[in-house]
Amino acid sequence: MGKRRWIMVLDRGAVLFIGIAVGAVLGLSFRTGGKPWQALPGWEQPLPADLTTDSGADRPAAAGPVPATAPVQPILAPGCGGQFPKGPRVAEALAAHRPLHIGVFGDSFGDGLWAATDQAFRKYPDVKVHQFSHEGTGFTRYRTRDLLEDAKARVAAQPIDLALISIGANDTQGLFVDGHAAPYMSAAWQQTIEGRMTALVRMLQQRGVAVGWVGLPRMRDADFDRDIQAMNRFQAKVTCRLGVPFADAVPVSQDRQRRFALRLIDPATGKDYLARANDGKHMTFHGYEVISRPVVQPILALLAPPAAKPAAPAPAPTAPAPSATGTPPVHRKRPPVEAPHPAPTAKSTDSPTELSPHKPTDLSTAPARSSADSKEAGKDKEKDRDKDRDRAEPRTKPSTPAPTASASPGPSSRTRP
Repeated sequence: MGKRRWIMVLDRGAVLFIGIAVGAVLGLSFRTGGKPWQALPGWEQPLPADLTTDSGADRPAAAGPVPATAPVQPILAPGCGGQFPKGPRVAEALAAHRPLHIGVFGDSFGDGLWAATDQAFRKYPDVKVHQFSHEGTGFTRYRTRDLLEDAKARVAAQPIDLALISIGANDTQGLFVDGHAAPYMSAAWQQTIEGRMTALVRMLQQRGVAVGWVGLPRMRDADFDRDIQAMNRFQAKVTCRLGVPFADAVPVSQDRQRRFALRLIDPATGKDYLARANDGKHMTFHGYEVISRPVVQPILALLAPPAAKPAAPAPAPTAPAPSATGTPPVHRKRPPVEAPHPAPTAKSTDSPTELSPHKPTDLSTAPARSSADSKEAGKDKEKDRDKDRDRAEPRTKPSTPAPTASASPGPSSRTRP
């Protein structure tokens, strides 16, 4: 009995300690923004001096838009863009008048960049924008998805002429290099991530693809924003060495006091707009459109303006069909149809009488007749017409000569022999 009791105590104690460990990990996750391993010794290291500047993240976020005296325009890193967006495949597509294919790579920010780019080229039927981005990916998450191998497969299935990349929001964490922990922005971390970025860009450039890079915006959380700004400076340095233009999204994603703000001023229109999502990290569609302009507008400059749709012609009047004789039919107006007047009634008489002058019949007082009476009246009328015709024509009788005295002697003139 004593042995069983000790086994039960150890079993319950193990369950208790496991629960405590899990609770500690969850607590550290909330404290470190979902990165509990950074609380371990050796992970908390200061960022390199060349990647730490005043980001403005320690200032309180603005509740609304703060108008600037002059709207800030998104810019590319000076002297690092090479000939973008010109490239071997772009020149080939323009010379051959074939469709231009643009591939967009990255994480959830790549998804937003794809949506804004696709909308920008909707009026250009010869430009195709392909979504090669994946939410939740990054250069520190190659165990989940190898970005280089995935990009190779994508480009092999659908060749592209231009590539736009926006990634890094999931990479503000350490990783293991050769079995050793490499804290975020440590020398080992930078060497590993720079190698993966270089491999991806060189793979695209070797295929004649022009590459553009869009950085990350200002963040609401102060610690996360500090890590993101370090990521922006690191990516700008690496892409400059690769001859890839880097669009700095920070100037157009903060207010005049360099603070995070949900609503900002559009540099193109000078009007206020909702720029950020409620999570304090992602952009709205309008926000993605603004931060993507430095890489989208140079591509638009290479293309001819979209042809305006011709106005629909007015329908031509239909000519009348020709007749069988070859002459077009002539449309004549029909005379108005008058109501038929009922024939005047006539009384039937057995003996001829003198015709009386015709008097019009008053239709309003004339009694209605049945069909049989109408037929009898018609027959009587025809008889009257025949009698009137006979009376109008004079009748001639054969005449006999009158007797003379010499021709026929009377009885008084007889003489006796």
